[in-house]
Amino acid sequence: MSTVFEGKIRRLGNSMAVIIPKEILEETGAKEGDVMKLSVPIPRQRRNAVIRKIAGIDARSEPFTREKRDRV
Repeated sequence: MSTVFEGKIRRLGNSMAVIIPKEILEETGAKEGDVMKLSVPIPRQRRNAVIRKIAGIDARSEPFTREKRDRV
């Protein structure tokens, strides 16, 4: 089961860290050194822009065309 919580991002040396509340750690049984999977929401507009870039769909780029017409 997943738990949703708000965590504060803080600087840790040259990196950034998410502070996980003690209650969540106790509930999950997580401890120092454990690996956790985090889900981070990305704003829809930014997500769509990234998907368009990955797919090669950009206002500045030309549409995709096949180099060799004899292939499917």
